[in-house]
Amino acid sequence: MVSKIPDSILNRINTKEEEIILNGPPGLLTGTVNLKNQNKDVARVRYLDLKATRDRKSKSLDSKQLYFNSKLRAGEESMEHISLSLAPDTAPGTYENYIELGGKKRKVVTVIQPTIAIEITPSDFSFQGTKPGTEHLATITVTNMGNMDFQIPQVKHVAPMDMDLLCRAFGYGFRQDMEEGFSKTMDHVTRNLKENLPKWAKAKVAEAGRILKPGRNMLVNIKITIPPDAKADNDYDLLIRFWDKDLNMIFKSHQTN
Repeated sequence: MVSKIPDSILNRINTKEEEIILNGPPGLLTGTVNLKNQNKDVARVRYLDLKATRDRKSKSLDSKQLYFNSKLRAGEESMEHISLSLAPDTAPGTYENYIELGGKKRKVVTVIQPTIAIEITPSDFSFQGTKPGTEHLATITVTNMGNMDFQIPQVKHVAPMDMDLLCRAFGYGFRQDMEEGFSKTMDHVTRNLKENLPKWAKAKVAEAGRILKPGRNMLVNIKITIPPDAKADNDYDLLIRFWDKDLNMIFKSHQTN
């Protein structure tokens, strides 16, 4: 545990700033302050107590520790970085607290930025069955890691990809008219891709539109329907972009014929 700097030393560490500003998302609020060591010896400031104000007209954070990384020689003046970490669901807004430095109370203004952040588990799925019209259900846990309400989004459509499709298309193209050059070969590759690339798969999120509060989690069900032109004996990979997260899904045919 870091020991508190004695008040006798802090009283002789001064700053010109009457107001110190911290800005950023709740987990990493940062700022700077100009400190001058008026002690006769080296002084190191690791943290100061950030205290709540009694002024009811402004919002104030609970008492926290405001972290420094300051080691000043006698008489030295230096611009120092300060940081503060709060719970991720701390509401956005401007808060006023204070610290005691140089024998005076210094206002600390904390500007907490709105943050949208989610976590999703799991992110990888595997299913059996690629017959056209087959429905599969993926259930994920969505956790709101930000400090704002999060609205569950709808996934309208996704593209299934037969990962062997490119190999087959190029193999077909190289075997057809091998002596006719690059352009002819690529024409065959492109034609084969167009003929065998399946249409969009349907995807629907049952909980779309619901609001997830900061710090809370929710089960979310995503229903995927295999497109009508898919082939029951092929395997498919599918990527769903859910907000800023990727869900990877593999669909195996498991047919022997």
